[in-house]
Amino acid sequence: MLSCSHAAPASKPASKFLLLCILPAWVPDTNGSPGVILATAKFVSGPVRFSGPKQENHWKYLSKFGYDIGKGSFKFRFRLNQPKYIPNAATINLEVYLDEHWPSAEGMSDICSRKQRAKQVRNVTLGPGSNWTDWAEGTLSQTVRPHIWYFVLSDCNSSLSNFTHMLKFEFHALQPGGSEFSVELKGMRFANILFLLCFACFLYWFTQRTRAFANSAGSVHPVIWTLTSGMLTQFFAQLMHTIHLCVYAYDGAGVKSLEVPSEILFMLSQVVQTSLLIIIALGYTLLQSKIGELDLMIPACFLIGIIHVILVGFGKVQDDAHYKFHENEGIVGWILLAMRLGLFAWFLWAVHSSSREGGAKIRSFLSQFRIAGSLYFLGFPAIFLITKMFAPYFQHYVMSCGQMLMQGGFNIWLSSLFLTRGEYFKVSTLSSSDLPGGVKMGVVKEE
Repeated sequence: MLSCSHAAPASKPASKFLLLCILPAWVPDTNGSPGVILATAKFVSGPVRFSGPKQENHWKYLSKFGYDIGKGSFKFRFRLNQPKYIPNAATINLEVYLDEHWPSAEGMSDICSRKQRAKQVRNVTLGPGSNWTDWAEGTLSQTVRPHIWYFVLSDCNSSLSNFTHMLKFEFHALQPGGSEFSVELKGMRFANILFLLCFACFLYWFTQRTRAFANSAGSVHPVIWTLTSGMLTQFFAQLMHTIHLCVYAYDGAGVKSLEVPSEILFMLSQVVQTSLLIIIALGYTLLQSKIGELDLMIPACFLIGIIHVILVGFGKVQDDAHYKFHENEGIVGWILLAMRLGLFAWFLWAVHSSSREGGAKIRSFLSQFRIAGSLYFLGFPAIFLITKMFAPYFQHYVMSCGQMLMQGGFNIWLSSLFLTRGEYFKVSTLSSSDLPGGVKMGVVKEE
């Protein structure tokens, strides 16, 4: 659970919040010159199951934070949640690990030997009551590049009784210069605001083009309605995510009721668009004017959408995991990659099957359609794998910006494909007459 101990009072004018969303947050840096802060604040609180008979509960990961070059600071505090009281005060340890040492420390089977890899170890006195402990404070310096630091709570001396204790903790981190922004999220608020504004301008253009197309053709074809629904879903996902980032920058907590639905809608928008590509590749609007037997695609697309929603939910449960530097990190990302490659194989098979049934013009269009569709299907796998080549503190930026650029480019391509009188218009039912009995040459008009 994310919270902030210094959230702004509700009485502050709404205009200040709007400025946070519209303008970059200009603040002085450590030497007093103007600087730019373009990332979200981090203040974490939550429960942790600790100590007891299970050995793994004596060494528990709490959180991580990315520090920029300079000297940053952190502070933790803890309190007993269950039981509320212990007979005697216990001394436990807060251990701090550098990203370069974290993999080797985590790989050690003897959890109590991992302390040898810690850069700092601080004693924390817990109990006997359920009051908050004093803040365990420290500083961390980096001079060459930013680093991710990992924070762990340990009880290798078995100071607590031999049963599982439930503790609550609060974690507050400050960058060099006093700002509260994790370096791996640097630039994301500005990037999302910029993308949202560009997306809004693009939707205005798309609306005007759709109206012009409807006036010319007499109606709006179902493929254009499907494309519109996918893009509107993506736009609302982007809007909610951007609001979440602005609020997060304002109060350190954000709006989870917007962030989770935004990720779900973003996934569903991709399902809609990939399904549209596959349906066209199977011959809809090219070999037949109605969906016909392709209606079997509808439950298949619904099932794919459900799987994506489940993956989003599973990913949010692991939101602050030590291995997670972007939303598609870990097993969720690998599953999404496998699904995208599976859909890509289906798309290639569909294009090949339709090419054998269609005429020369349809084959010519499908060869171009195969190339453009392949770029989209392979876009996420490529971005996912390329992201892993970057340092952890830069992966979130690469992944997010890569996906925004990919989706933006794909939206422009599909819009030009459907709303201009190009090759697709000439070989598809988009150019067939709306009059009774009107049909395009070489197209089966199913009733």
